[in-house]
Amino acid sequence: DSLSIKESHSTFFKMLNDMGFSLTYKAADDSSIVLKKYGAYLYDHLVLFSPSVEEFGGTLNVEGITEFVDDGGNVFIAGNSLTGDLLREIASECGFEADEEGNSVIDHLNFDVNMDGGKHTLIVGDSQNLIDSTPIVGDRKSIGPILYEGTGLMVDQENPLVLEILTASSTAYSHNPDEPITEYPH
Repeated sequence: DSLSIKESHSTFFKMLNDMGFSLTYKAADDSSIVLKKYGAYLYDHLVLFSPSVEEFGGTLNVEGITEFVDDGGNVFIAGNSLTGDLLREIASECGFEADEEGNSVIDHLNFDVNMDGGKHTLIVGDSQNLIDSTPIVGDRKSIGPILYEGTGLMVDQENPLVLEILTASSTAYSHNPDEPITEYPH
């Protein structure tokens, strides 16, 4: 959303630098954003830490990002419970459906009793619910409990390109914790 993310997520960006990636930072609404020039992509990977953006700057748009992925580019998107329609549309194009705005994953049996604010939205995930893939998560047997707080994603089970990295327990559901449940939640 803004270049302040460069400071707040400096550990993540340092890790990418240490792995040999060359990083270019742009605000999501920067008018100079271009993915492709003269038919060639300017980047191999795209990291979008802009959950509330309603419109990208420059020539960046949903169709361009979808084409980038189809042509072999990698996209890493971070959202939250207030993720805007633009990122929801990109997620949908890639086989995910972000839950409704304001919703969070809730689990009344697997929440952090010390740090949760009473809404049971700070979930303690079991490492056995991680994908069994050493290149992605390392040795999952050596990973302890995982704290998760955020919105849920529904996955297109028919899409062979979608990987579920972390799934919730069977007792979890997704809903707005500040509203009464009137319909069966996700």
